[in-house]
Amino acid sequence: MADKKKLATGHYEVIGETYAKMEFYEQGWNPYTRFLDVEKIDLILRKRVNNQILYKEIQVKFGKLYEVNTKFEKLHFDLTSWRFFNPNEFDSYEENDSLYIAYVLSKDYKYEGDIFIFPVKEFSSLLKQAIPSKDKVKLYISHSIKEDKWYIRKRSKFDHTDELSVIDVTHYRRNFDMLL
Repeated sequence: MADKKKLATGHYEVIGETYAKMEFYEQGWNPYTRFLDVEKIDLILRKRVNNQILYKEIQVKFGKLYEVNTKFEKLHFDLTSWRFFNPNEFDSYEENDSLYIAYVLSKDYKYEGDIFIFPVKEFSSLLKQAIPSKDKVKLYISHSIKEDKWYIRKRSKFDHTDELSVIDVTHYRRNFDMLL
């Protein structure tokens, strides 16, 4: 699709929210869209478990997945997504045990189930470890070519994927049980 048409098709966050609603629905949650994005809440989820009703608040973030193209990246990854964040964006929400970040990643017109579910406190901590860029951080989520793992990069370049260079976030991928 031509770039002009892509720009006219809608906001990427709406695409991410649509994928997220579908995913949560398929996991037995009833997703309700907030009319206004206040207090970092895009969706409210409701689910009956036994005789108890659970509610969770979701902030959806969308990232476009790209095939890597630099020599450095090709040594470690096959897919990557990046976007800028304020490193303190979620600080005032860290004590909200009901708030989760659903980070949806998709190639152009090809969503393959890459949704990551982070408790807000953990996502806030991850932002503080991302790559600094002026007054923001550049958060890369990248898929390893050596193993089926997803990483957040802590450095722009490195020789090895280790605890100094990356954070393994594989366990957040499709971890809907975290909401229970």
